[in-house]
Amino acid sequence: MTTESSSAPRENLSVRVPPVSPGAIIGSSASLVLRHARDDDADAIIALVSEVWSEYPGKTLIAATDMPELLKPASAYARAGGRFWVVEANDQIIGTIALMPSAENGVVELQKLYVARSMRKNGLGTFLCHLVEREARERGAHAVDLWSDVKLSDAHRRYERLGYRRGDALKTYNDTSSTVRLYYRKELDADHPAAFGGAAAADAPDRWQALFHLAAEGSAAQGVANP
Repeated sequence: MTTESSSAPRENLSVRVPPVSPGAIIGSSASLVLRHARDDDADAIIALVSEVWSEYPGKTLIAATDMPELLKPASAYARAGGRFWVVEANDQIIGTIALMPSAENGVVELQKLYVARSMRKNGLGTFLCHLVEREARERGAHAVDLWSDVKLSDAHRRYERLGYRRGDALKTYNDTSSTVRLYYRKELDADHPAAFGGAAAADAPDRWQALFHLAAEGSAAQGVANP
């Protein structure tokens, strides 16, 4: 599963959110940990993205040119008022997701959704999407946007099941893979703001929520640092 960002992280001076401590743990259970990214996670994150991309013909990642924000993920997203989360299993990163403020008022962008092949089909990807939506609501956003490679039909079906609606826009990127991405948006107004995954949340994502001891309400950004 993968969702790629529409661009490198960008400044959005209208967003004012409390900083988080890099690496701060949000929840854990046995060998599983949900936490904020650190800059020294870069190699592991790049390896995961490269592994996922290798499943698709013609997809090659050269991080320095294609996604330079991955070279210092915590710093890059913090500087732009975003968030970057990772999930570890036995100290190995097996899932990532990020949130970036949009240039459009009241909208955030879901980015960097990658799940290792061995951890798919168990609700982790859906749980991570809900994590972004929860943070979006806490920021007062009314919608979440994402851009996804046209090749990733399985991911598109998942987003549509979660309420994301495909738009007409396409973006072509001058990256190593000449990527073309589809645009999706989810309006958050219809979802119950107190529910972690909304009324239609599946049992599997709810199990991840319970596993990491996340309440139905409250911040998705535990580990807030003192300004």
